[in-house]
Amino acid sequence: MLVESTITIFKVKTTIMKKQISTLLLFLFILISLQAQITRGAQEGELYISTDWFMDSYGQIHYAIFHSTDNGENIILKYENTETPPPDEMKIGKVLGDASNGVLYNYGYNELWVSFDYGESWVYREDYSYAKYVSGFFDGEIYRRSNYNLYRSENYGESFELIVETLTEPLSDVGNQNGELYGFTGSAGVGYNLYHSLDYGTNFLLIPIDSTVAFWSISGHFPQISRGTESGEIYLISWWPDYKYKIFHSVDTGYNWTEKFESETIDIYYWRLAYTAGREPGSFYVLRSRINPAGDHVWLYIDYSNDYGENFTTYFHDLDSTITLVKPKNHTEHNLSNYPNPFTNITTIKFNLSENAINPTLNLYDIFGKIIRHYSISDKNLQQWDGRDEKGNKVSGGIYLYNISYGGYSSPYNKLLLLP
Repeated sequence: MLVESTITIFKVKTTIMKKQISTLLLFLFILISLQAQITRGAQEGELYISTDWFMDSYGQIHYAIFHSTDNGENIILKYENTETPPPDEMKIGKVLGDASNGVLYNYGYNELWVSFDYGESWVYREDYSYAKYVSGFFDGEIYRRSNYNLYRSENYGESFELIVETLTEPLSDVGNQNGELYGFTGSAGVGYNLYHSLDYGTNFLLIPIDSTVAFWSISGHFPQISRGTESGEIYLISWWPDYKYKIFHSVDTGYNWTEKFESETIDIYYWRLAYTAGREPGSFYVLRSRINPAGDHVWLYIDYSNDYGENFTTYFHDLDSTITLVKPKNHTEHNLSNYPNPFTNITTIKFNLSENAINPTLNLYDIFGKIIRHYSISDKNLQQWDGRDEKGNKVSGGIYLYNISYGGYSSPYNKLLLLP
């Protein structure tokens, strides 16, 4: 009897270990396949980072957007969700910083979103099947290249205007003056070219890249470019067969390059890398990340240079579930939903309120983020909306957003559709 019990316990422990190992291997695979992203903010020394974060006890992988105002020395959590967030909640993808203070874009999973409060809350902008987005040099400017057409928005992605039809060149970055765009293309072992436009992509000038600057592509690591702060200033990061990357700097739109940095050999099976130039002259950042040896969360390294990529200071962040300077946030506690959706006359919005919700309000916004109606919802768990604004006027049909706020907290946005 004792032997049978021992065997049963051993089988149970073995099963648990297999599940733990399977979960760990899944996390390893996902972390290896994903790419952390880094982008400049509007101010000198300001950065945003989107990355996988940690795996919880239920096997769910958490993702996060972090913000730094001191070149990456300290980072603050702004937004997080799991690999399977609630319906209509923004899923963390790639981030792009705008020239406006506090404005950040997120695109991925066929949706573009924008935040006006440093990444804490988000407004849905548009769906897309495939697109490349590049944030502009001026406030509210963002470009979209899709179906070989180039579109431009001057109102934070609220609407896009077609500016070039059948754009043959890629779009990689913008420059430091009105209408200046850069493209980068080519093939490993054949050669790469830089494209430069001063008329919003109507015409591009081809600038060949010397093979001593960019020639190889290692396991999907292609050369990348990032604009500097001065007119004609641009950085180029390229990979080489011995699994090293080099940083080059140009002050004449890419006609001549100066090598600034050569890395040590990097095991790209474990390490993910991303890059961006900053807002301060001479600032350049390399983001390196990998999973920790236990396989349950991410280690993040931010390499910061203030001399055009020649020398770096490294800031390390251990992204476990209790990292320092985290702004605690629970995006699912309110369980926001509405029915019917779409609706024509009245929809009922349901929610749960936490105990610390003092003077909570339900807010309704148009697609541009302008509030059109708000309700006091203390001691409530549902609220009807009849499709009217604060003045009692019927609003036009279309997509509207709603969320809950109280104190300094603002929940993520949900979407609803009012039929005309």
